[in-house]
Amino acid sequence: MAERREKHRGRNAALTLALLAASLGAMGAVTMAPGDDETAPVAVLFPLWWDGDRSFLATVAAGGVVVREGAVSSLLVTQSSEPGFRRKLQAAGAWLLLDPKAIAACLK
Repeated sequence: MAERREKHRGRNAALTLALLAASLGAMGAVTMAPGDDETAPVAVLFPLWWDGDRSFLATVAAGGVVVREGAVSSLLVTQSSEPGFRRKLQAAGAWLLLDPKAIAACLK
């Protein structure tokens, strides 16, 4: 009986942590979402296993330029005046599009 309780307690703790992480991630994504100006710079998070070259090429293929690199090779600040650029970034594999100013504030 005690073994069963411990098993449920561990499962409940894991579920609680997963829900907390998902909630914090969702709140962060909403508060750090880029503005409505399609021509403003946007921070792009590509899959974490992508190297800098692949992230760079995906940005260029979507019609953008790399303004600067982030802390990891899959995080770039990009910009483009091309219509639909953000949608094209997502189609090219971008996980998140974020406001680069919000990210900079978080890293200070």
